[in-house]
Amino acid sequence: ITMITLILSFAHRVHLTGRALVTCLAFWLVASLGATAWAGAGHDHGEAPAQSTGVAAPRITSHSDLFELVAVLEKSQLVIYLDRFASNEPVTKATIEVEAGGSKGLAQAQPDGTYLFKSALFDKPGDTPVSFTVTDEKDTDLLAGDLKIPDLHKDHADDDHSTIGFRWSWLAYAVGVLAVAFIATGLWRKKRRATVRSFSVLALLVLVATGFEANAGAGHDHGEEAASAANGNAPKRQSDGSVFLPKVSQRLLAVRTTPVVEANLAKTLELSGRVIADPNAGGKVQPTQAGRIEPSAQGLPSLGQSVRKGQVLAVVRSSASAIERANQTATSFEVQGSIDLARKRLARLEQLEGSVPQKDIETARAELQSLTQRSKAIGGSAFAVETLVAPVSGVIAAVNVVAGQVVDAREVLFEIVDPARLMVEANAFDPSLMSNIAAASIAVGAESAALRYIGAGRALREGAIPLLFRADSQSALPLAVNQTIKVLVQTREMTKGFAIANASIVKNSANQDVVWVHSAAESFVPRVVRFASLDGTRIIVLDGLQSGDRVVTQGATLVNQVR
Repeated sequence: ITMITLILSFAHRVHLTGRALVTCLAFWLVASLGATAWAGAGHDHGEAPAQSTGVAAPRITSHSDLFELVAVLEKSQLVIYLDRFASNEPVTKATIEVEAGGSKGLAQAQPDGTYLFKSALFDKPGDTPVSFTVTDEKDTDLLAGDLKIPDLHKDHADDDHSTIGFRWSWLAYAVGVLAVAFIATGLWRKKRRATVRSFSVLALLVLVATGFEANAGAGHDHGEEAASAANGNAPKRQSDGSVFLPKVSQRLLAVRTTPVVEANLAKTLELSGRVIADPNAGGKVQPTQAGRIEPSAQGLPSLGQSVRKGQVLAVVRSSASAIERANQTATSFEVQGSIDLARKRLARLEQLEGSVPQKDIETARAELQSLTQRSKAIGGSAFAVETLVAPVSGVIAAVNVVAGQVVDAREVLFEIVDPARLMVEANAFDPSLMSNIAAASIAVGAESAALRYIGAGRALREGAIPLLFRADSQSALPLAVNQTIKVLVQTREMTKGFAIANASIVKNSANQDVVWVHSAAESFVPRVVRFASLDGTRIIVLDGLQSGDRVVTQGATLVNQVR
């Protein structure tokens, strides 16, 4: 359009005749059409890198209900990858009999878990039907496919033909340029006007620029196409969001899948809770008087040490101030004087036995005994010793003393718990949940443990109803008293969905929850899902999946990182 406008304007300014105008337009159109026809689609590869499927080497993909097989042609031999269809687990100890073009043979197992099969048929271009008879322990299956081997010589011939056309297009453009220059020069000599000269130079420059744009563009730059072919077997994200992940990469990333089936599952709620000790299997050790800590004969217990009920843990020696000790000493001396007087009085009465009433003698004897016991109590109170013993058998969970430490009465010195009898307290804000609990569980990391519902409090605590659960005694979860934990409570309400592992859920670039579905042997598709908690290690997908989808349960985060 630009060239036609310039030529018409040029003709109007210089009064170009109709014959000269038609000649100029004809030369330019022939040059343009020649470049388009000869360059053609053979050299227009501008969109090829974007449309690449990522599969550079010829391959066969086939699967059944038992196995999934991918055979890649590399250097005139088939590299065979055999996996379980459901779990994507590699099968490395199978026997594979290959039949291709009438010839049969056994594929050789390799140390890396693949199988190799060589045949002279793979050197010839064309479509070759190949069948695989797989035998693995008790399972036998037949897989088949067509191997399409490209004709490399034909491709090179097409390239040579396109190169010849490319040269002819340059020749056509050169002729067009010379024609326009010739006409412009003749008119320049005839009219000799500045306007003619300006339009002639402008037309010539635009024509040359158009020729370079059409012939030297992306159609002849094969650098990116070659790079795409070289990286065709590498993991890549496709334009539709799916991921091409070859079998060799799947094995390096240990990708595993699980087919999902829709089922009626219990509706689950997630509550916040904490671990507490069983009051019948735990206890605290507190002194009843202030004093100084002294270790027992076995020393002070340490954290994690097992103790028995009645075992001596420490000794508390009473400590008093100077004034208290002075008062106790004065009282002791006073009582001691009373004891001396009572002893002398009893001695006189005993000498007068028979002349004095017997009751006076017994009264004096009782008074002396009372004063003696009082003296012992006062003397013992100044240096009283309290022995601290374990109230229950268990493990020392907390130690708050060291030797020589001065402690107060009722101060918690030791805590003892039984790890096999821990409890969990959760907070619920719906009163109807108290009678609607079917099961409960907790999860720590990748492990979970079942909980047994004990009961619920009838008084609100900080606006919530406390629910009490008992942990499974056979659980090996690392729980600690006062540990904050999530409690998953399954109600008696049922909902339809797909149960999958927690590790299957990942985030996409839009921060949406997605799972990866193994749609083909080397292709994975993201699915946006809506889910809810099911138990400690699984979730329930409410929307986004279909029965039979093979969901990635291991390696989903690695698949999600492919770009």
